[in-house]
Amino acid sequence: MRIIGYPPLPSDHNGFSCGAHKDYGCLTFLYADHTPSALQVFLNEGTEVAQNAIDASIALPTEQGDTEGVWINADPLPGAIVCNIGEMWETWTAGLYKSTLHRVIHRSSNYRVSVPFFFEPNFDALVEPTDAALHILRASKNAKEVELLKAQYPLVVYGEFLKSKVGGNFTSDSQPKERY
Repeated sequence: MRIIGYPPLPSDHNGFSCGAHKDYGCLTFLYADHTPSALQVFLNEGTEVAQNAIDASIALPTEQGDTEGVWINADPLPGAIVCNIGEMWETWTAGLYKSTLHRVIHRSSNYRVSVPFFFEPNFDALVEPTDAALHILRASKNAKEVELLKAQYPLVVYGEFLKSKVGGNFTSDSQPKERY
């Protein structure tokens, strides 16, 4: 569990409080303070939810990366806890559950606080699609489609995966990257 504080971004700044990322482990349970319009979740283009957000004019500008879609605000609900699906859960389920791409852009005047609990595999855990997930997929897809899906989620040792992800947070000289 962590306690993360986000000072407000300067009003003339076009950056992020926390850049777009997916959580590394299984599940993240997040309690956030009441600050609206800070936590944002990415919805891939072509999904019904993304289209509904666009139709209702609540979608934020489209992603500028190589995946098309929209960012929506995930405003806190009183007493609610957000659950993010992590990359290892996506792997275990062979994509039946997708990890959540999210970011924080905190422009309110207050100091935003969030309290995430990260549920992760053991450091030496071998993570690959489970037999149960593959069984579910076989019920709705042909054998070739299932094998292609399985190939998208190769076996990983969680600790090695985590080190490769965290290692990308730093420059080559091991100094933290600029925050904004």
